[in-house]
Amino acid sequence: MKCPEESQWLDNNGRSDMQLYQEALSCMELIACQLEQDYDRPFVTHLYDRCNSAIHHLRSSQQNPNISNSLENLLDTLSFQRSLLEPRRDNDNGSSKKRINCEGRNMAFGSGPKASHIGSECDERSVLERQTAVDEMLLPCIPQGGRLDEVAGLHEVKQCLKEALIMPPQYPQLFQGVVKAWTRILLYGPPGTGKTKLAKAIASELKCRFYCVSSASILSYWLGESEKLIRELFTKVRQQPGLSVIFFDEIDSLCRKRSSREDEHSRRVKTELLRQIESTDDDESSKVFILGATNCPWDLDTAFLRRFQRRIYVPLPDRETRLAIISGQFRNSPLQITDSDWMKLLDATEGYSGADLTHLTMAAAFQPIRDLQSSRFWKFTTDNKITPCSSETLGAMQYTLNKLPADRVVARDVEMSDFMKALETTPKTVSPETVQLYKEFSSSSH
Repeated sequence: MKCPEESQWLDNNGRSDMQLYQEALSCMELIACQLEQDYDRPFVTHLYDRCNSAIHHLRSSQQNPNISNSLENLLDTLSFQRSLLEPRRDNDNGSSKKRINCEGRNMAFGSGPKASHIGSECDERSVLERQTAVDEMLLPCIPQGGRLDEVAGLHEVKQCLKEALIMPPQYPQLFQGVVKAWTRILLYGPPGTGKTKLAKAIASELKCRFYCVSSASILSYWLGESEKLIRELFTKVRQQPGLSVIFFDEIDSLCRKRSSREDEHSRRVKTELLRQIESTDDDESSKVFILGATNCPWDLDTAFLRRFQRRIYVPLPDRETRLAIISGQFRNSPLQITDSDWMKLLDATEGYSGADLTHLTMAAAFQPIRDLQSSRFWKFTTDNKITPCSSETLGAMQYTLNKLPADRVVARDVEMSDFMKALETTPKTVSPETVQLYKEFSSSSH
């Protein structure tokens, strides 16, 4: 749309109407942006009213038919935008889901009391959103992760966590002078070895404030918001009485090695995070413990690696741990496996992670359920339930599954053959080459 010449229109106050015309265009551009996102209802309403008022003022003061036609087209476009926003308003319920750039708002409205008021409202909304984001990182204080002793294996890792988090409050006299409790620990190792599970077990056992932070919860595409959110998190944690734990899950996504090709936004986020981590040591009254977990320790920036006082390798489960994980999965389910079968199964699962073993047991436990669909002969159990059997079983009944009462059908016990079938469809996910990388990192970083 061609903008009319500024010399053609002046209002009765001697003010150029070009300013009103440009303001109307700015408002319409911002409204158009809202059509592509979840919109801020009060802000859009204000934009519409300002634009509509400006266009009507310009129409009432113009005699030139070309200018009038331009303004008429502008008003039609504004009405069309309003019609697109109206259906979405009914589903909005008055809530604002999208943060609007305060600087962009001030540019649209210029300076003055109204612009300052809008900027102030935006600042208050941003602070409230950051506080809400920090609260969402706080895990509920209920025993969801069990206790540390319930985690199979990982005895050295659990011992270090107990020395850092559990013993200092119980025996404060032991941690004085040169002996100080660890305040920053990094857990690293192959995926699925229990790093996050250990963190949740700590949260359940300590019953303290536990903040779970990831890149998705801390990073924002608005310039400067990520740094503010990091400051808000550490400020709130330092103000809390008692011990607080900040757990950075997949910390490598936040603290990768810096390079010359890195954008300024990433550098500022890392610098702010480093500054806040160091500030926890400056305040002796604050009790903040930082726990990090990563599958790629070699990708971490050396500055962050140096901040962690202990770097603990979380290995793949050994033979004893694999036995504990598999048998623990069948704690409340029958399992028909002999000692020789156990030896064979533990040999076959060498190199499996804890998550791999969980998937394996699920696949094996599903085999008896799958066999129900093809079973044709059934027998009664001692508790009057119905379970599959062979045709040679004494008293066997011949029925299809859909002919039996559903509430009385039970699957047979899990057997070694079920695990062998599960091994064919559930391979291990960690290669020997990957394990070697962790060993080389461990030897070079200690």
